[in-house]
Amino acid sequence: MFLTLAERRKKVPSTPKIDKAEQQPKEEELAKLVELKENLGENVPSRYSDSELLAFLRARSLNVKDAEKLMTVDFNLRRFLQVDEFLKSPEMPQITLNKKYTVSGIIGFDKEGYLVRVINVGHSDIKGFINVLSTMENFKIFLWFLENDLKLQEAENRKTGNKSKQITYILNMDNLSLTKLMDKAVLETGLLAIKLLQDHYHDVVRAAYVINAGALFSSAFKLFKPVIKEDLHQRIKVLGDNWKEELLNTIDADILPAYLGGNRVDSDNDPMCKSLIGFGGPIDESYYPTEFLQLDDPDVISVTVPSGASLFYRFPVPAVGSIVRWDIESKENDIGIQVFLDAVVDEITQGKAKKKKDEDVSQMEPLTPYIRSQCQLCPEKGQTIAWFTGTIVLQIDNSYSWMSSKDITFKITVEPPTNGEKNHANGMQHTTKAA
Repeated sequence: MFLTLAERRKKVPSTPKIDKAEQQPKEEELAKLVELKENLGENVPSRYSDSELLAFLRARSLNVKDAEKLMTVDFNLRRFLQVDEFLKSPEMPQITLNKKYTVSGIIGFDKEGYLVRVINVGHSDIKGFINVLSTMENFKIFLWFLENDLKLQEAENRKTGNKSKQITYILNMDNLSLTKLMDKAVLETGLLAIKLLQDHYHDVVRAAYVINAGALFSSAFKLFKPVIKEDLHQRIKVLGDNWKEELLNTIDADILPAYLGGNRVDSDNDPMCKSLIGFGGPIDESYYPTEFLQLDDPDVISVTVPSGASLFYRFPVPAVGSIVRWDIESKENDIGIQVFLDAVVDEITQGKAKKKKDEDVSQMEPLTPYIRSQCQLCPEKGQTIAWFTGTIVLQIDNSYSWMSSKDITFKITVEPPTNGEKNHANGMQHTTKAA
């Protein structure tokens, strides 16, 4: 167990207080927040607090219209991926339940009352996780850790009066290899993770302390730097040889594990605190996917997406509570995927796809953000219960590749609702305001 800030204050009376003024939004930000809420009127989803709306504004450089679009994507994404149900469910992908593969852990709170998560990045089999979990599944796991960390921070805030929901990270680059860093799928997944973090959890990172950062990390960081926004960049602290002393300026020695420069050992008297923090290892190939789409299935579609182009497929959803299932695979390379909602229900046989080379999605409602899916390694599989009627528009995008066409196989089915699914979908409509 880790010590709360209140418990630590008994041991360390000199713990500095949180600077409440630091958490106050600027005058311009408040004005933009008022404008955003006025534009939305009664359509502000009940799940979002003012601080979360401010985060969307900051993620879009205080552009109100763009912040509103981002909020809509976030709101729909959480429903499309059934994130709230996932967070409540005790069921997790088997790979995440096996503690021998985890590379992170919570050690407690820093001197300002912020939760501290240690991530032993260099010890992670990142490519293995990309082979075992689809891009969207990895994002859901990412959300699971963030949301649960924020709940712990919120509980601590109720004791301390802190209103800022932020997390302090220690990113340990020890054992980082060139093979891990230069893998194309790893790089693209890392870039996507940074983008999703900045868009959907813009203000979560209080500070990210990078330790054991050698020349390899410096080379890799240059690849990520163009997509890292200035405010996040300022929170990333790449520490030098005196990183242990630097960490102790922020985290009490009794909280910080001995291998990170503190005094702490775990219940096994281990200075690495392995009962609290994972050090990972190669993922066994028994976890790798073995079931793939069969081309003799009449619902399976195979298509070649030309270089520099996108294809669009339309699937009508005539009833709230319909079950939408998807399975998308690529033969050799990643592919761009985004899902939109057209309010018009196509007059074609339910569940049958309608292919279009061009589609104006600018007036459609995005149900997911744009992702570069690594479905050449792990199929993109999932399902959702429709809280809407209309037509789902699947964009399969290869516009970013000017040299290679992509061979894609996929299956999208839309099944009529049962009473249970109808009730679930209606509940989603009634408990949340439309974005």
